Amino acid sequence: MNFFFGIEDNEINCEIQIPLFRNKFPKSESYDLYSAFPKNDIWQINKFEKEKNVDFYLVKKKDISNKKFFFLAKDENLIKYDFLKLKNFNSYTDTSPAYRANLKIDITDGGFSSYQSEYPFKMVAKKGSILSPIYNLLDKKADKNFIFIQNIFEDPIHEKFDLYLINFKEKKIIKKFVIQTNFMNKIEIDKSFIDPEVYLYTKKYLGIPIFVNIRDKHISFEHTHPPHEYILNEDKFELVNKVKRKFDEIILQENN
Repeated sequence: MNFFFGIEDNEINCEIQIPLFRNKFPKSESYDLYSAFPKNDIWQINKFEKEKNVDFYLVKKKDISNKKFFFLAKDENLIKYDFLKLKNFNSYTDTSPAYRANLKIDITDGGFSSYQSEYPFKMVAKKGSILSPIYNLLDKKADKNFIFIQNIFEDPIHEKFDLYLINFKEKKIIKKFVIQTNFMNKIEIDKSFIDPEVYLYTKKYLGIPIFVNIRDKHISFEHTHPPHEYILNEDKFELVNKVKRKFDEIILQENN
């Protein structure tokens, strides 16, 4: 199952397009679109009764919130739901090739870009850390550089956790940010931080980092994959964990 997210922001416009069809499958089943957000320690689930066309649900800027995300389901999937923890409501979006939604962003009177808008359920029940380079997807010559971090966690909470920019070569924390769970977090990146040795690193919670840079009314929009997806060895997870432990050591040493 996938959840779908958007970006609520003053500097960019956003629209989510969620297909009503699946790869290699006819449109034989009808699924409704629901929104979800945490409030008072329970999940608030509402059917999305807004705009759609023959092939897509269309979620426009006015209906997008950094606190809210979306999913496809049927009423019967929610009959015995206790609203205390996100669940895998159905397998409709578990397809091969992968089911894709589209997250489009644009600047008023400027350019646009798009990215796949899926947050897989397998990430929702896990804790861990994000490790990502920033140099290859940000631009020192851009007018502005941002990293958006989407976290979706199974419990209906907004819990704060730390995000670091770390110079791995110098073994030094460059900047610390505080972000939160079940939220689309935004951090602006100073140009001086954009360096081949600087990495984004979080502790405690996972998430999807999305990189945006704006230059002369043009916009770039991309993401990185988890480090283990770039490694072919059978022990790739252990190799990545060894690297992450080194980042943990840097944080521990800097904080003591």
